[in-house]
Amino acid sequence: MKTLIFILALILNFGYTSAQEKLLEKGMESGKVEKGTYYKTQDNLLNKLIIIFSIFSISIFSCKAQIIPVEEHREYKKNEIEIPDCAYLKDVNNILPKFIGTWKGNYNSKSYEFKVTMHTKSFLGIQKDELLMRYKITDANGTLIESTLSLPNDSPNILKNGYVAETGSYVFSYIGRNGACGQNGWVFMNPYFDTNNKARLFLSIEGEIYPECSTGPADQILPTDWITLTKQ
Repeated sequence: MKTLIFILALILNFGYTSAQEKLLEKGMESGKVEKGTYYKTQDNLLNKLIIIFSIFSISIFSCKAQIIPVEEHREYKKNEIEIPDCAYLKDVNNILPKFIGTWKGNYNSKSYEFKVTMHTKSFLGIQKDELLMRYKITDANGTLIESTLSLPNDSPNILKNGYVAETGSYVFSYIGRNGACGQNGWVFMNPYFDTNNKARLFLSIEGEIYPECSTGPADQILPTDWITLTKQ
């Protein structure tokens, strides 16, 4: 799909004809036409649009999905290999369901609730089964510290864009509300092997500070050491 977009861009670019070229076609002198002036001709544009429509039609009907087990995504990331066009990173081995559900635990006098769901996303013709994580944090008095439970899937504060690590953990990309001020990194979730209702979780802090941060480094609100979670 990325190759297709590049080809379409080239086709549109060649849809432009220089003013000098058009004058020469008519047997006229270029005169004082400024060099480098370009415009589209109606005939060229129509022809290019027909070609674009044909390419899109062919690509839609000829693109056959290549199934890649979702746990192999880490090898593509580690080796910086581009995922093939029309690929589907699919949970063919049922690895993801054991993470799904509502999980609760306590850490540093705070109560945590994590809600994990599965979602299939599509981007540039590539599909991927992935996990989404939302959370709610309250202090010892029950006062709400943070909640992302009601945020939509496309919110940057939803933990997503993850992969299955070699250890069996699912690794989520994390951006907090103060993401520009260091609330960013990777959240590791690792279910216990001997039970279906226990898991561990912690935040590996990246802590990058971006130019738009004006308040200095923000406090981390997710557990930075392993926390034990119980499935509800």
